[in-house]
Amino acid sequence: MKHFVHIFLLLSMCFCFQVQAQGLKTFKLKNGMSVFIWEDSGKSDVFGEVVVRTGAVNDPEQYTGLAHYLEHVMFKGTQKIGALDWEKEAPIYEQIIAKYDEMAGENDPVRKEVIGKEINNLTIEAGKISLSNEFSELIEGMGGTGLNAGTSLDYTVFYNTFPPYQINKWLEISSERFVNPVFRTFQNELETVYEEYNRNKDNPNSQTGEFMMQQAFAGHPYSRSILGLGEHLKNPRLSQLIKFYNDWYTPENMALILVGNVDTKKIMGRIAAAFGKLHSKATPERKVYPDLDIKGRVQYNTKFSRYPSVMLVYKGVKNGHQDETALEICMQLLSNGSQTGLLNKLTIDGELLGGDASPVTFREQGRNIITGVPSYDNNQRRFESNKSVEKKLLKAIRQIAQGDFEPWVVETVKSGMCRDFDLRMESNNFKAHLLEDAFVNERDINQVLNYKDVVMGISVDDIKRVAREYLTGNYLAIYNEKGKPDKSQKIKKPDYMPIEPPVGQSSLYARQFKNMAINKVEEKFVDWSRVQERKLNDYSHVYYTRNEENEVFTLLLKYGVGSEIFPRLEYAASLMNNAGIMGSFEPHEQKEELSKLNATCVVDADDSYLYVTLRGYENALQQACQLLTRQLLMPKLDERQLKSLEGNVISGRITRKENVNLLADALRQYIMYGDKSDYKSELTDKELTELNLSELTGDINRATAYASEIHYSGTLPFETVYQVLSTSLPLVAGEKQSSSPVMKDMISPMENTVYFLPNSDARQSQIYFYIPMGDYNREENVRREAFNQYISGGFSGLIMNEIREKNSMAYTAYGFASSRGLPGAQTYFSGYIGTQNDKAVDAIDLYMKLLTDMPERPGRIDNIKSYLRQSALTDHPDSRNLSLRIAEWKRRGYTDDPAKEELPLIDSLTFPDIVDYYQKNIKGKPIIIGVLGNPKDISIDALKKFGKVIRLNEKKLFNEKDTMF
Repeated sequence: MKHFVHIFLLLSMCFCFQVQAQGLKTFKLKNGMSVFIWEDSGKSDVFGEVVVRTGAVNDPEQYTGLAHYLEHVMFKGTQKIGALDWEKEAPIYEQIIAKYDEMAGENDPVRKEVIGKEINNLTIEAGKISLSNEFSELIEGMGGTGLNAGTSLDYTVFYNTFPPYQINKWLEISSERFVNPVFRTFQNELETVYEEYNRNKDNPNSQTGEFMMQQAFAGHPYSRSILGLGEHLKNPRLSQLIKFYNDWYTPENMALILVGNVDTKKIMGRIAAAFGKLHSKATPERKVYPDLDIKGRVQYNTKFSRYPSVMLVYKGVKNGHQDETALEICMQLLSNGSQTGLLNKLTIDGELLGGDASPVTFREQGRNIITGVPSYDNNQRRFESNKSVEKKLLKAIRQIAQGDFEPWVVETVKSGMCRDFDLRMESNNFKAHLLEDAFVNERDINQVLNYKDVVMGISVDDIKRVAREYLTGNYLAIYNEKGKPDKSQKIKKPDYMPIEPPVGQSSLYARQFKNMAINKVEEKFVDWSRVQERKLNDYSHVYYTRNEENEVFTLLLKYGVGSEIFPRLEYAASLMNNAGIMGSFEPHEQKEELSKLNATCVVDADDSYLYVTLRGYENALQQACQLLTRQLLMPKLDERQLKSLEGNVISGRITRKENVNLLADALRQYIMYGDKSDYKSELTDKELTELNLSELTGDINRATAYASEIHYSGTLPFETVYQVLSTSLPLVAGEKQSSSPVMKDMISPMENTVYFLPNSDARQSQIYFYIPMGDYNREENVRREAFNQYISGGFSGLIMNEIREKNSMAYTAYGFASSRGLPGAQTYFSGYIGTQNDKAVDAIDLYMKLLTDMPERPGRIDNIKSYLRQSALTDHPDSRNLSLRIAEWKRRGYTDDPAKEELPLIDSLTFPDIVDYYQKNIKGKPIIIGVLGNPKDISIDALKKFGKVIRLNEKKLFNEKDTMF
């Protein structure tokens, strides 16, 4: 019998088996579904996704937003998954569908509201005999992480990572979700999408991007927001969503992608059985839209940005077009990661505050977008005009079209693109994205994989040709000026009763799924011996990890001092990114020298460390290190760059009281650290404008005199690398011992306190929760992680389940206990809700109930234990980050993979352990709440029920001493 089953499975596949790259297999099932498998036995997990070649571009004109809505409700189960009694649920579901059609056809707003209440009642009734979160709980139980989905203009993708031995379960549930899906709790997801829509309207950058798309792709669906138009979101039809699914979610329009520790031969039959059950059917013919005909210069103006900018939009090419790569290089000659482009030079010279150039390529059309931000004059207290920025951008574009650049620049740009491609190819997710790109755009997979050959085959003549052909006098000039978005677009949330699904029950499918056999579980731990460590000088250490995937090295110098000791260091580090070498190179010349070695360097600083990251090919390791050493020892900081940096910071400070998201972060830090917040301890305006190059250079010299951790990953032998690093890096004798990392003191409240920051411009209220807890003890790690998974583990966690899934009060809500990672350091609980202002008080009330009287659902313990166990065995750092992770573990007191110590604790974990952790660390502790919101909707009296209310203003959050503007 087994023999005949095997024959049947093979017959359900098409024999177009191909191998285009090491470990890559592609084939099609008989129903037309494409399958891509990229084997890599060196990985500890598998990244799996199903991509559908449909997105917002296929939304009906009168029902925009359907593709995105559908992505949300594809997690809500099927006639099997989440169904406790489908025979009873089915007629209720049909009534809900009919009611949405009735409401969409109703013009009377009062009647619409009545129908909405009727739908709410039906949804609650259906919720009593179904489990809309069962799918996500089953994924959690099999150790799945990163469960999510995304909707783009051209495609929709569903994905997560899972342990290799769970491959059969993953294939089963990932295929079953597409068999008779049931779009449960559609009403609740509508409200969640409203939250997402309104949050988007609170973000000026999103608004600027949407405006650009509206003009750049006028006449094409690409011009519409993926979220949909406001009037359509208010008037949905579930029947249209079902039709969209039936039309576009066809096997021939779908692909299964698996990347990681998987064996194709062992799972081919299982894939055919799982996804072969999707019935073959034709996909609708796609509409064809004419490309935008831009004639001459066409200007548009906006007034909802925090700062002025110019966007020049030129005609481009669709994804996969023969000119795509040449245009990408053309854009890189204007702006690239090595900072050697013409716009980069304008930024280094202080002519622009910032500049960028990038091609935008979709399945059907493309554009080339070139952006510039004017410089800011501190003395005049104003930005340069957008008109002058446009002139500078056009001059740079003409230089490319005329070939006014040296040939070596092209070669270094191309080499840099190949280097970055090699680095990205180390990631399962990136490999999956490549395969996804090939499928969605119907490209030859070999063309996608041979990206480096295509890049290196582009000539200077090719670049000049595409520049003259596409970057012509026909373009859109979008002038973004300072202003605020229109508030009238906000969608008000309806007031519906929450769903109360049954507790402690599961579907027949779930019970059978949990009993499915899995492959042999191999307990593979992180091998510490892969990292070689050796002292260098008195206190510095070299950590070496061999990486055989390519010849790109990464070198991180982590000097043991930061801005806590040297307050100016963050500014000095920023200037180092555009520094020259005294007596040798100007800033742009130093960039060129490093670029000729096909290397990049990034300098950064935080409270605890100065970081210097060098990347490149190993054949130039010694030269790159020597060049870096000269720069660190004899940096030539630039006065123009200093003025540009000051202008950038000052202009940001002037406008930050209008930046809702920045204010929210300042509030978060204030409720946790008080006057030790980064915003309170920042340099004053006066100190900033008095910065000088001598002091900043001195800070770099003083910081590099501290001991450092040196983390290296590459293919060269350890002894060779150690010899190069010990002789070619800026490591001084008699180095200072580091006391980093720095742990700032945290606020210790005596009573519940609410800090209210009123902001009339906020469309969304941003709410933070903070509870100080005891000192870090690694023996509590397992119980802490179990508590975190219980209270905030994705859609199954209490917070998301209660606040988003049941009550639709927020798009984002979370909370977690944090350790800060050092023995003896204070731990704390931190939480967040982003919700509409008119729902803020109710959302806080619900969140506080979870913190003060945590609901107990012992039925989740098996899932949590399974998740923790499988995560411990598969969450392994890659070669680039292995030594950093091991160094961090050592600081926490470990001498081997923590999983070895934690697995027995996970196996013996009980639900009372989670409850005990909560009672000792959370329950009854004083809670600080920070609320940023509109005072028209949030009253201080309403907040008093949660504790003492302190009303703040923006000045309280920042260092206002010696304010100059």
